[in-house]
Parts: sequence; structure tokens; C-alpha cells
Amino acid sequence: MQIGGVSFGYGMVSSAYSAVSRGTETVDRAAENIANGSILENDLGVEDIVALKEGEIQSQAGAKVLDVYQKTLGSLLDIEV
Repeated sequence: MQIGGVSFGYGMVSSAYSAVSRGTETVDRAAENIANGSILENDLGVEDIVALKEGEIQSQAGAKVLDVYQKTLGSLLDIEV
């Protein structure tokens, strides 16, 4: 069974977009917890600080996939035209 290029591309873009969205949601949630003072409540906010970094990395990874996809698609279109 072969996966068509369009289906593969859509899946990759959709997954990358989801990663960026989840990452930004994680960062927003952790930042809100920190701003609300949870740092004083739970081990100096270690969980929230880790969540900030996790969300940042997740967003960056998704953005990198989108960037590579866009560059690759642009290369393929340039070759075929």
C-alpha cells in the first residue's frame, strides 16, 4: 500500500501544526501558573518551569518540521516547473 504525496504532506503539516499548538498551550498554562504564584506552593515551581521548556521545545520542533516541509515542497515545485 502506498501513501499518496498529498496525504503524507497533509499528515505531516497537520502533526507539525498540532505540535506547535500543544507547545504554545503548555507554555501558556505554565506561565499562568507561575504568574498566579504557584511557585510558592510547589517546590519553587519546578514543574511549571519544566513545562515552559517542554512547551518551547515542542513548539520549536513543530515549527522546524513546517519550515523543512515548506522548503522541500518549494524545491519540488521549482524542479517540476
